[in-house]
This record gives sequence, structure tokens and C-alpha cells, in this order.
Amino acid sequence: MARKSGLAALMSGQPLPAPPKRRFFNKKKLRTFLIHSGLVFLCMLYITLGAVLFYSLERPIELDMRDKTIEALKVEQEILMKVSASMNDNFDDFEAFNSSIAPLLDEYQSALFEMFRNPISANVFESMVFHNSDYVDMWTPSSSVLFAATTMVPVGFGLITPTSSLGKLLLICYAIIGIPLALVTTSDLGKFFCLFMYKLLNESMKASMAIFIILLILYPFGGGIIISLVSDMTWIDSVYYCIMTIFTIGYGDFQPPIPVVFLIIFIVVGVTLVTVSIEVVGSNIIHHIHYMGRQMGRAKEIAGKMMQIAQKLSINRGLGLGMAQLGAFAKFGMMMRVDSTHHNGQVVQDEDSTGTFRSRKDTAFEPEIHIDFVDGFSAF
Repeated sequence: MARKSGLAALMSGQPLPAPPKRRFFNKKKLRTFLIHSGLVFLCMLYITLGAVLFYSLERPIELDMRDKTIEALKVEQEILMKVSASMNDNFDDFEAFNSSIAPLLDEYQSALFEMFRNPISANVFESMVFHNSDYVDMWTPSSSVLFAATTMVPVGFGLITPTSSLGKLLLICYAIIGIPLALVTTSDLGKFFCLFMYKLLNESMKASMAIFIILLILYPFGGGIIISLVSDMTWIDSVYYCIMTIFTIGYGDFQPPIPVVFLIIFIVVGVTLVTVSIEVVGSNIIHHIHYMGRQMGRAKEIAGKMMQIAQKLSINRGLGLGMAQLGAFAKFGMMMRVDSTHHNGQVVQDEDSTGTFRSRKDTAFEPEIHIDFVDGFSAF
């Protein structure tokens, strides 16, 4: 006997087959998870490769320029000291010495400003002034990772930049590939986050929009408070730094006051939040605009139909009034006796049954035919 299923099995008394167990990870979900996590892994790999590439290319150039700047600075200092010492021996008058050494100081100052044009040389001078001559490296593994990440996102702090021609060309190619990859990844992450919040809030678009706006406001302020607590930056500067970062403005007027790993996570989450918030709010506004446009289109269509109906009613009413007036004129003609007619502009006098004559007044126009038969109806 064949086993029945569904409603037939229920009516025949047979036990229903047990529903298949739902697996937490089926093939479709696993494939979807691998695709989306693969995008994140690909971005991380791309950032790592970019950091290694630019560090290996720019680090030797930085060290070489650092050594050349320090050597050139020593040479300029030795020349200045020798010339000033010889001038001091030759001049007994202090004023004459000052007037003679002024051109030499100008030349030394011009040489220093010429060195300042190179960012590595400028970093050498800053290290001498602010770090007791301890050179602060520009291209480090952490700064290279931050450089590669902020190029992809793109925030672009501009704290370090390639100085070689090959580095600049490679950076152009790196940005052309990396920026679309980062945008696709952040949009993908934002989509999942948006769907999660949408389902969590019972598919309420207004509630989702309100939540995202609140998060967008609280995120930079919360990050600013944390940065101000763990660094020497003020609260205003910290909030300013966070807003400039997550909105990908990135003026680069502040050094990153937190470790690079946490800074990259902060940037990625903040940029994703900004993207999702703008998308949710923008789509909601566009939806309302389209809704209003559709309603206005329907209202226009309804108004056009109402105008057509009104025109038909006016025409029918006009025809009705015209027929009523014709009926009234007919009745008026039947009640009145018209004794005289006008034919070709002449007064015609008719004699009635009593022998008296009545004449009609001249009119501007009168048809050719005789309408004396109307008078005949007066007898009825």
C-alpha cells in the first residue's frame, strides 16, 4: 500500500511524515557566508600587500634622504662656524661684525628652507627640535598599514606619502583597484547590518532611520570622548578628529592618537555607518518624494476626469436649457396671436375674422418663408 502524504494522509489516519530538520548552516548559507567573508579577507590581504610594497619601496629612500640631510646640515653648520670665527678675528667692532655676518646668515637660512621642501628633511628638523635630535621614522610597519588602509577607504590623512616616481605610479594603480574594492566591501557589510536592524525593529523604516541617525551622532562623540581620555588631545579636538575621519575628509592635521589596529577598525566601522545611514535616510526621502509624485499624478488624473465630467454635465445642462427655452417660446407663440407679418422689409397687414387690421413692427431680418401658420395655432 502506497504511503500517502499531506491532507490525504491526515484524512486516512496515517501518521504524517516528520518535517525535515533545518540545519543551521546549509550549502546556500555557507556559500553566502564564504562570499561575503571572502570580500573582507580580500580587503585585509590587499591592505597587507600594499603596506609591504610601499614600506619596502619607500623605507630605503627615507633612510638615504635622512643621512643626506644630516650630512648637508653638518656641512652648512661647519661653514657658518668657520666663516663667523674668521670674521670675528678680523672685526674688532661688534656692529661691523653684525653687518658683515648678516649675508652669511641669510645664505644659511635659505639653505635650510630649501631642505624643508622635502618632507623627509623637514622630519629631520622636527625630530631635532621636538624630540632631542632623535629621529622619528616616517615609514614604519604600522604607518605603512595605516597608509594603505586610508588610501583604500579613502580617508587620506596625508601623514606620509611616496616621494619616488615609482611609488607615486604604484599608488595610482593601488588606489584605482583598492577604492572600488573597499566601497563594495563596506556596502556589503552595511547591507547586512541594515537588514539585521530592519528585522530587529519589526521592519519599521521610520524606526530604522531614527536608530541610524542616533548612532551616526553618538559614534563620533563617543569615539572623541575615548580618545580624549587615552591621549593628550582635548575633547573638542578629539570629536573634530573623529568626524573628519569617518566622513572621509581627513585633513591630516592631527597624528593618530590611538594604535593603528584600533584606528583602522574605528575608520571601517565609522565609514560603514555613514554609508548605511545616508543610504537609509536617502532611500526613505526618495520613497516619500516618489510617493508624493505618484499621488500628485493620480490627483491630476482624477482632476482631469472630473473636468471631463463637468464639461459633459455643462453640455447636457445647456442642451436641456435650450430645449426648455424652445418649448417656452413655442408655448408663447401659441398663446399670442401674430396678425401681421413682415416680408422682404415691408409691413404686411392681415385682416382677421373681425375685419380689423394689425401690423407687426419692422425687424432687421426675417426669413424668406412665411410663418403665418403659427397664427393658426392661436385658434386652438
